[in-house]
Amino acid sequence: MPTPTGVGSEELRRGNLRAILQTVHRHGPTTRAELTKQLGLNRSTIGALTAELQSLGLVSEEAAAGGGRSGSGRPSHLVVPRADNVVAAVEVGVDRIAVAMVGLGGEIMERRTRTHQRGEHDVDHVVDVVAQMVEDVLAVPGDRRCQGIGVSVPGAVRTTDGMVRFAPNLGWVEEPFTALLGKRLGRPVSTGNDANLGVLAEHLRGAAVGFSDAVYLSASVGIGGGFLVGGRPLTGATGYAGEVGHLQVDSVGPVCRCGAVGCWETKVGENVLLRAAGRLSGGGPPAVAEVIAAAAAGRPGPVRRWPRSPTGAVWASAPSSTSSIPEVVVLGGCLAQVWRACEDRVNDAMSRSTMMTPREDVLIRSARLEDDAQLVGAAELAFAPVLDDPQTALVTA
Repeated sequence: MPTPTGVGSEELRRGNLRAILQTVHRHGPTTRAELTKQLGLNRSTIGALTAELQSLGLVSEEAAAGGGRSGSGRPSHLVVPRADNVVAAVEVGVDRIAVAMVGLGGEIMERRTRTHQRGEHDVDHVVDVVAQMVEDVLAVPGDRRCQGIGVSVPGAVRTTDGMVRFAPNLGWVEEPFTALLGKRLGRPVSTGNDANLGVLAEHLRGAAVGFSDAVYLSASVGIGGGFLVGGRPLTGATGYAGEVGHLQVDSVGPVCRCGAVGCWETKVGENVLLRAAGRLSGGGPPAVAEVIAAAAAGRPGPVRRWPRSPTGAVWASAPSSTSSIPEVVVLGGCLAQVWRACEDRVNDAMSRSTMMTPREDVLIRSARLEDDAQLVGAAELAFAPVLDDPQTALVTA
């Protein structure tokens, strides 16, 4: 790795520390020899940097299984992320709150879930519930350092301060959720849009690993879209990009919760499918699975008409310019359920599309992380400061 022009030695050292820590966090235990090869650094530099990360309590070193050796024939030690550095990952959904303790390296170690009751979306109530659940998972016996809290919410989140600008399915407008939760817990809190965190999670640990241009679409009560362009999240100047659920697709209705008419959320989602099947809303994924099974068994149901919905959602939400057409589209929630049931029909419909990129050039996959995508993404959001500058671990310990 050549030394960048104009970069001082201290900045270069921080960059190398960052590279090592990010590598072992995302890919697991890695030998010094592999790090030397991947990062283009010499053996002594890798040794000094891993020693510094050990002093910060972020990694440990172990003997490689099978006696792995470096190019010089010497035993090569494994650099292992220390899972006693943890974050609390939170998913605030329309129908539930989930909280998990996640260790450096990505392992989910503890989990709590609480369903919402009608009328419990008031922001102060949600802050109180989330805080109690976070304190509960962090109180599990063990010697750990909490590096922060990451939260996923189904709404537009301002990047500068975590203000939840608009979350119509929660009834939130201009709510300082992040500041309130941070004050309540006395810990650093970062908040992100659920679909943006979903695409990040699937890119790092799921169905979009290895792809730089990806779209993540997930539908439950609402529908969200997250985009990765050139390996970077597409968030827009303020963080509000990607709200595909509120793209207008029907100028004559129905009225969406956001106040607009004919949004995607009024056409796609669990409750849309359930109502079309003559069922009550609110049954969640199990009820959707029952409807799909009924259709597969030959009983009349809406699934026969539904392939248009995921097909349209995929292409309407993908950037229309040829430079932004994704390599992979990852479907989560009930979109993944329907995709698995109707893959042939969706492929047939998409093959007749007038898009400039042929259907075979774009992969469509179910989310590998399934219901954990938002929690995994929230954990990455919380780990971001220490992954970006490992020395901050001393500050947040």
